[in-house]
Amino acid sequence: MSKVLEAAGIHKSYPTPEGELTVLRNLNFHANRNEFVSFVGPSGCGKSTLFNIITGLLMPDSGSILLKNRETTGTPSPELGYVLQKDLLFPWRTVIDNVILGLEVRGMPKAQARAKARELFELYKMTGYEQKYPSQLSGGMKQRVALMRTMVTNPEIILMDEAYKALDYPLKISLESELLSVVKEQHKTVIFITHDIEEAVTLSDRVYVMKARPGEIVQEIEVDLGTESLSIPERRLSPRFNEYYEHIWRSIGIQPEPVN
Repeated sequence: MSKVLEAAGIHKSYPTPEGELTVLRNLNFHANRNEFVSFVGPSGCGKSTLFNIITGLLMPDSGSILLKNRETTGTPSPELGYVLQKDLLFPWRTVIDNVILGLEVRGMPKAQARAKARELFELYKMTGYEQKYPSQLSGGMKQRVALMRTMVTNPEIILMDEAYKALDYPLKISLESELLSVVKEQHKTVIFITHDIEEAVTLSDRVYVMKARPGEIVQEIEVDLGTESLSIPERRLSPRFNEYYEHIWRSIGIQPEPVN
C-alpha cells in the first residue's frame, strides 16, 4: 500500500521553570492511502501536540513530516483537512456559508462555492438547514457542519482531534457510523486522535498506542474485526473487539476495564 503521510523521528519539548519537558520523543509512524489510523493514549501523552505538528501548525524540535514523499514539516498543506472537538462555527454565518469558508479562503466565488457545498447536504443529512444559523443546531448537527466544511475542500487526508468527545453516547455512535460510511465512500485517509479505546478499535484499520511523559509510541496494532459492516454497534459485537480492547489497555500499562 502507498504511504500518503509519514513521520520520522518527531521530537518536541518545552522549557519549564523545572527544566526541559519532553512532550514527544522519537515518533515514527505512517498512514496508507484510504486507511483509518488512530492514535490512542492517556492524558499527557502529547496527542494534541502531535496533531498540531502533523497539520503544520507547530514545528517539532527535530524530525520530519512527509505528505506523499514531500516534506511539509511546519507548513500547512491544502491536502490536509481537520476537525476539532470544538466545531468553531461562525455564529453570524448561515450553515451553508460556514461550510464554504475554506473554499472562499482559497478564492472560489461565493455562488460557485455554495453550489459545490449544496451537494453535501443530503449526504450529511442536513438538507433543509442551509439557511439556519449555528445557534439553531444541535451539537451533533454542528459537528456534521464542521465535517462538511472540511470535506467540501476535498482534502486527501482528514485529521480529527477528539472530534466527538463532547457528544452524548448515542449521538457519538451515530456520527461514528456516518463518518465511516463517508470516508469509505469517498476514499479518504483519516488520522484520528482519541483517548477512547473503544472508539479507536471500532473505527480503525490500525492503531498506534502511546504512553505519557514523554509521549512515545509503544505499539502499532493492525485491527481486523472480521466484519465489513460500517455500523458501530455491529462492529462492537465482533468477537474480536474485546481482544483488541484488552490488548490496547495492557499496552498503555493499565488493567482493562469491563466494556459496556
